[in-house]
Amino acid sequence: MFKKLHSGWKRFEDWANEDDSVPKSTTTQTNQTKTGPSAPTQTSTEDHTSNHSDPVTEDTPKPEAYCYANKSTTSPYKYTPLPSTTKSAIRVLTLLPGRADADIECQLIELDLNNPWTDDDDEEGFEALSYVWGDITETTPIQIDGATVQIGRNLRSALLHLRYQEKPRILWVDAVCINQEDMDERNRQVMLMGDIYTKAARTLVWLGCPCCLLGALNTDRLTYSQGKWLDHLAGIDPLFEAIEILGNEARKLAEEGREVVPKQGEKDEDGTTYDRIKKLKPKWNLIFLENPWWTRIWTLQEIVLAKEARLCMERHELGWDLLSVAIPYYTALGFGDFSEIYAGSKTNSGVEPFNLVNAIREARQPGSELVTGGVGDELLHYLASSHWRDCKMPQDKIFGLMGLFSEGRDVGIEVDYRLDAEDVYRQATKSLLQQSGNLDALGFCYPYKIPRVTNLPSWIPDWGSVGNLALPLMNDAKGQPRTTHASRGLRSNPRWENNDTTLLLDGHIIDTIAKLGRTQVPPNQDDRNEGSLDHMLNDPAMIAEADSFPDRWEDLDPERPIRHFISAWWKGMRMAVPYVAKAFLEIFGNVVEMRETFLQWDEFVAAELGEPHEDRRVIFRDTITTATPCPLEPSVFDSRFDGWLQAVYSIRKLKKKRIDRYAPKTYTTLAAVTTFVKMEDDDLPEAFATYTTHTPRRRLGITASKRVCLLPKLTEVGDKVALLRGGRVPMILRPREDGSMQFIGEAYVHGVMDGEAFHEEECIDFRIT
Repeated sequence: MFKKLHSGWKRFEDWANEDDSVPKSTTTQTNQTKTGPSAPTQTSTEDHTSNHSDPVTEDTPKPEAYCYANKSTTSPYKYTPLPSTTKSAIRVLTLLPGRADADIECQLIELDLNNPWTDDDDEEGFEALSYVWGDITETTPIQIDGATVQIGRNLRSALLHLRYQEKPRILWVDAVCINQEDMDERNRQVMLMGDIYTKAARTLVWLGCPCCLLGALNTDRLTYSQGKWLDHLAGIDPLFEAIEILGNEARKLAEEGREVVPKQGEKDEDGTTYDRIKKLKPKWNLIFLENPWWTRIWTLQEIVLAKEARLCMERHELGWDLLSVAIPYYTALGFGDFSEIYAGSKTNSGVEPFNLVNAIREARQPGSELVTGGVGDELLHYLASSHWRDCKMPQDKIFGLMGLFSEGRDVGIEVDYRLDAEDVYRQATKSLLQQSGNLDALGFCYPYKIPRVTNLPSWIPDWGSVGNLALPLMNDAKGQPRTTHASRGLRSNPRWENNDTTLLLDGHIIDTIAKLGRTQVPPNQDDRNEGSLDHMLNDPAMIAEADSFPDRWEDLDPERPIRHFISAWWKGMRMAVPYVAKAFLEIFGNVVEMRETFLQWDEFVAAELGEPHEDRRVIFRDTITTATPCPLEPSVFDSRFDGWLQAVYSIRKLKKKRIDRYAPKTYTTLAAVTTFVKMEDDDLPEAFATYTTHTPRRRLGITASKRVCLLPKLTEVGDKVALLRGGRVPMILRPREDGSMQFIGEAYVHGVMDGEAFHEEECIDFRIT
């Protein structure tokens, strides 16, 4: 029987692999002609407008139709300097009307931000565009005042889709309205950007169209996959329809004071809201995970300062406020797309950037603590909230936030693109330390694998790096300001020497690191910069196989479509299986490694403190949670800690049987499955795992005085535990040969977090270089 099965399988493989010359896509040249989309006519003021009513067919315009060049070009445009008599002079772009296949023609006019808009026909004012520049090495021409200006392809796509057919549209677009070649003008205009987005009638957030998101911008790239582009295009309609349903229903419930019914929602003749949304299958990644707009530093201030914001994608427009109520309602209905817990660890929920933006918008309301506090704390809050946002020039990580500070709130940072990134970061960190009166900024010093700016003193964070860092300890594990203070609430007294390269701080040494445990790994799903799956996703063989797979029935060999499909599917499966298996092992291995580290830490503490030790369990729990307060009853929190600990201990049984030595892959799978089974419910808002967010990229340690610590990952035996004036938490310093200190990072040291060991009379100066 086995021989017959084996023989049959062999014949199937031979048949599937018999002909390697599988025909490529039969898409004709007709389908790739440069015919533009129907002209956009967004004139509605409703929360959601759409002009995309045609179904996606094989006649749908191909991606390059959105990015073709102007048919006519002239000499390059020459900017006229803005008047020097007023500091509030700007340019605005008049986007002239035209059909979608017409050249983009514009006019630039000067405007004084401090004077009211006087043209009766345009009394509404101008709209500010918020978008991503994209790859500026690939440009396309447009006409401004009869001359040619080169712009990025994403901007061209935005202008094509936002252009009216019958009337001009007044926009402020940074790439065009600022003379990017004039350094003095750039410096002045960047300082005005806060006023520009505040005074604009509305902000248009351009999220792109599928061709831009997929990178299919010209005929050379169309091999990426026409089908994937069409799939993205087809996903926009149901996504925006779902948001409109959710947002309007959420508003209705709020007005009527009714509660959300999980797994149901409102009922009508078409069924429940839950069922309708489930059928639509909204692809949230189109506007969140796969959309680069959320990853850029400049877009933060642009959306935060907006009076009114509208999200624009392809020919759809959506009010920001509608989306703000739609997402919580979507989650309340019971959809788990935005879960923050994976494998018992807190991860990126997918809408975290959106939530952070809304949190900042709310925090900036008049009278809020953020606005009434010091500018140093406010700037650090913005830097922390935008840490993962990127920029083309490292200086922009600081300059891109300056517009968030209104006139009269001097941050002490000069916008000057003549300064190199090291000088800008030194200036920003110095301002943070001087104006805040604390040392919270030092918590962002982290040893990145690939630093954005090198040769920085150890006390200056590499603000431009977007890699994940160990979560700073200025807040507790739940993101709330820490209620304890290691230096008894005293303000810091920073001074500088050697051209501001050496930082002087008051403090004293309380202990020395004696022993160290393992470094905790980060959750794999939340660490794309440090993960090991990227090489598989970018593997040329995998990409080539994906590109060659038939996307649509029309792409199959018309003479033998079934055989063509099965053959392509089989070859793809044989190619993908090793990668999928490796991916699963890496994900499982990461989960297991996290649990193994916690197990090693628990055994490490037990060995150092001795068994039995009446406080060992409490010390271990408080250290890995950094003593974060829990709103639950103590008995309930202890019960959840016990459940979490039992899941960790389950690995110990497998290790005792030495499965990890003799069958490592089997061990990884069994350990991961065992952990998942024993782990507490992931959807619990107060799951114990959510209190361990400070542990990734840190290691456990024991001091010479038997204090248990959670330390920076680069801590070494012999490093010093110091309490510095103004520091909320202890700091780890490493003596240098010249008598100065190297700053290693923040630490949680059990028993000294609330000033128990700080003695002001013992403070001396530390020179940190």
